[in-house]
Amino acid sequence: MKFEIETERLNLRVLNKHNAEMVLEFYIRNRDIFERYEPVIGDDFYSLSHQQKILDFEYQNIMKLSMMRYWIFQKDNPCKIIGTVSFRNIVKPIYESCTVGYKMDRDFVNHGFCTEALEATIPQLAKELGIHRFEALILPDNEPSIHMVEKIGFKYEGILRDKIIIRGRRLDHCMYAYLADN
Repeated sequence: MKFEIETERLNLRVLNKHNAEMVLEFYIRNRDIFERYEPVIGDDFYSLSHQQKILDFEYQNIMKLSMMRYWIFQKDNPCKIIGTVSFRNIVKPIYESCTVGYKMDRDFVNHGFCTEALEATIPQLAKELGIHRFEALILPDNEPSIHMVEKIGFKYEGILRDKIIIRGRRLDHCMYAYLADN
């Protein structure tokens, strides 16, 4: 599996625990936005040691090919994270599926960077890992995210009731899926 992918404007890279400081800066810069849409796991999430643990855990799972996470950098600014795309719960061979996640820095939304990153990484996982079904879970009121996945070719499949606890409440999520052979 490729640990680095280049697109027209971006460099997508797998990071490890030695990159925890820049990952922490990314999360702190965007804390108020991300916490609206995602659960925060652990009281020490916004600490360097916690980010090192997460990156180490993810790197070990990337090596087992049970997940992939690419951190998004602009080619002309290779030291500042502007987003991330992740593929979790990679299940093979019967299901050949995974769950897609993504986040963008507040200053880089609506520039097509996330779309560009997903359009580069989804075919890579389909080809190299044999993933057929890519699923995205999105809060029903997150219209920008819904618009982006639909633009890529994800199709709405329904509501998953009380799916994820965010801000202390169990919230419904829309299920969108992309099939690699479409």
